[in-house]
Amino acid sequence: MIAWAALGPAAADTPHTVTRRVTPADREHDRYVYVPFDVPAGTIELRVRYEYDRADGRNTIDLGIFEPGSLAIGTTAMRGYSGGSKTEVTIGEHHATPGYHAGPLPAGRWHVMLGLYAVAEPGVDVAITAEPRIGNPEHITPNAEPERGTRNAEPEAARWWSGALHAHTVHSDGALTALDLLRRTGDAGLDFVTITDHNNTTHTDEVVRSERSSLARPLWIVGEEVTTPAGHANVWGLDPGEWIDFRVRPPDRRINELARTARGYGALFSINHPFSECVGCSWEQEIPEALDAVEVWNGRHGAQDKAVALWERLLLRGRRVTAVGASDWHRDPDPIDSANVRVFASDLTERSILDAIRSARLIIMRSAADHTPVFTVHTGHQTATVGGSLVTSREPSAVEVRAPGISGGRVVFIVNGTRLPSVPVSADAPARVRRVLERGFVRAEIFAADGALVALTNPVFITR
Repeated sequence: MIAWAALGPAAADTPHTVTRRVTPADREHDRYVYVPFDVPAGTIELRVRYEYDRADGRNTIDLGIFEPGSLAIGTTAMRGYSGGSKTEVTIGEHHATPGYHAGPLPAGRWHVMLGLYAVAEPGVDVAITAEPRIGNPEHITPNAEPERGTRNAEPEAARWWSGALHAHTVHSDGALTALDLLRRTGDAGLDFVTITDHNNTTHTDEVVRSERSSLARPLWIVGEEVTTPAGHANVWGLDPGEWIDFRVRPPDRRINELARTARGYGALFSINHPFSECVGCSWEQEIPEALDAVEVWNGRHGAQDKAVALWERLLLRGRRVTAVGASDWHRDPDPIDSANVRVFASDLTERSILDAIRSARLIIMRSAADHTPVFTVHTGHQTATVGGSLVTSREPSAVEVRAPGISGGRVVFIVNGTRLPSVPVSADAPARVRRVLERGFVRAEIFAADGALVALTNPVFITR
């Protein structure tokens, strides 16, 4: 361990280094290694850096820091996480490296967490240097935190709102600050954005300090990409200071506990890119009971057909899980709006947007410039649109898509997972089929004339 317990204040300003060797066997036993060190009283700033031989990418070690407290799942002692994006971090009373929370530094036993993402044979030495700076504590004025559901409130008539559900900043492995990301999404024509950095929500410190949270657009929703060793998930609708743990891998069933914790905060839990090819990115956890959504269209990760098939299997089991899409934006030149979502909500507030997502009143769109299609199902005197329900009828139902802005396109209707023959659609000629619908669901996919997917709707549910 690194220890300063016997050092005086002057000596405590001296850097101290410890080397920890990690091997593939360590990674197999536990993906996380904790290296303890003591922080003396009077510390006003802590600097931690680490280095190791990356072996041309065969070794990848992530970094996180815990202040004194429990290391158990769900702890409040997590001070920050930067993954592999930073080799040196600073935590001070008034400032901190993005990914870490500023504030008082309590004296006592701290821990550096090493995340063993990849470790090649025969292992690698990780040198960790920790340096406290002693000084006189200064008064800290706490930042005002906006109340849940009132951030960026903009009451308007119910309509479709466009948004980004998966975007990263410098607080994890993105290129922009949180403020610059908000500007970028606004410039792209999006009405709301959830910032979903890996395993931390420290971007909230930046936004709240700037008073950006009081501005109307884009609506800012606090999120987190919970990056477990066996799959990633987004959480949308946290409050500043809230955080969902990520240190769970199969066969540990506490992924259900993490999802329930998100629900307890009033947030939504969504599986990301479930069939991605990157290490640890595909979903190998069990499907949580408290699951709200599945990301079936991701701008950076493929296997969209498999993700859609997973979602449809859940629907056929009677689980009303919403399909979502996102750009998973990190930096240029990737488009920040491909894909994006349109949600039908009563107004542009966090509570209304999250309620709309939860209720599947959502269509996934190729870009912010594409017009929102109109998908309806008519049965007798009943009419329903995306996220709605109809009772089964012996009479054929009229299933229809109107697609403004489309010329020479086609629509595929999907009934209980079965794809019907495509139907032509244009701005002045809707696509329509008539069919007796059994219990289950019907949804639609809209394609441009060149065959590119423009929109994927959530279902209309058919009940008895």
